[in-house]
Amino acid sequence: MSKLSKEEYRAVGKSEEDIAVVLIGHGSKLPYGKEVMEEFGRRIEMRGIFKEVRVAFMQLNSPSIEETLRELAKEGMKNIVAQPVFLADGAHTTEDIPEKLKEAFEGAWAEIGKDVKLTYAKPIGVDERIVDILLDRVKEAMEGG
Repeated sequence: MSKLSKEEYRAVGKSEEDIAVVLIGHGSKLPYGKEVMEEFGRRIEMRGIFKEVRVAFMQLNSPSIEETLRELAKEGMKNIVAQPVFLADGAHTTEDIPEKLKEAFEGAWAEIGKDVKLTYAKPIGVDERIVDILLDRVKEAMEGG
């Protein structure tokens, strides 16, 4: 999937005014992990494609996935895309995160989530853009950087 500009996104029939994106990270005891996720969120937000961009964590950091989804629903967001920021599918992306997405609008929270369309995106996966980054890092290491 290529990088979409605001105009390209509109051209495919979507309105960024209708969509919230939640970037989902694993969570870490080290602050840098949360900082990286927050920076990803800021950079996506700066592109002005989506109405809301939030960051949530599976564990160890806050806000949690459930808290973030509920907050967006309370704010009136009806179309939410949950994007795991993981390289590959594994137990977290195929079991743990989907369970948390489900739990976000169960029980006492069912009413708030009843009109929310929640879409779960795929992890990053193999992509030539990632290969380019890896090669850049190898080059930097070889140059002593």
